[in-house]
Amino acid sequence: MAHLESDLYRPAGATQTITSSGSSAATSNAVGTQTYAVTIVATQDVYLTFDAAPTATATNGVFHKKDWPTTYRVAPGEKVAALQVSTGGTVYVSELTR
Repeated sequence: MAHLESDLYRPAGATQTITSSGSSAATSNAVGTQTYAVTIVATQDVYLTFDAAPTATATNGVFHKKDWPTTYRVAPGEKVAALQVSTGGTVYVSELTR
């Protein structure tokens, strides 16, 4: 049986939300010191970026399809920023740990 990348992690207990709109918005808090991945689910298509002080744009952001849970690698201390593609929504960012 093949292992998915998300099979290597477990929930760390912290989930933050971002309200996506026509302006970039970031998580309120950086991910924890033992967090190296996050699972993201969005209610609408968004552009995402990851950094200590991120600003998502259509140019620098990765396209994330709505209703498609995806695991992304992050570094401890980073935040996640989101920008709507065409419609505002909610982005759920759940921290994962090993």
